[in-house]
Amino acid sequence: MLSLERKQSEAKPSSREPKVRWDVLFKDLSFLGSLSLAHVKVWRVLRRRRRERAARLKHIKLVQGPNHRQDE
Repeated sequence: MLSLERKQSEAKPSSREPKVRWDVLFKDLSFLGSLSLAHVKVWRVLRRRRRERAARLKHIKLVQGPNHRQDE
């Protein structure tokens, strides 16, 4: 009787282990998805700021200083 109970107790963790592996896999995939989404959001903000800065700099007119010579 003891050997039967021991065999059943040994069999239970092995049957539950694949479920734990899937849970860990899904958590890892969820974390990877969150990181990817954050990366895309940051990239879009930085890209927009670069475009806005470039447009702003394009419209700035340079003012000539008093020591500036035309023939240089």
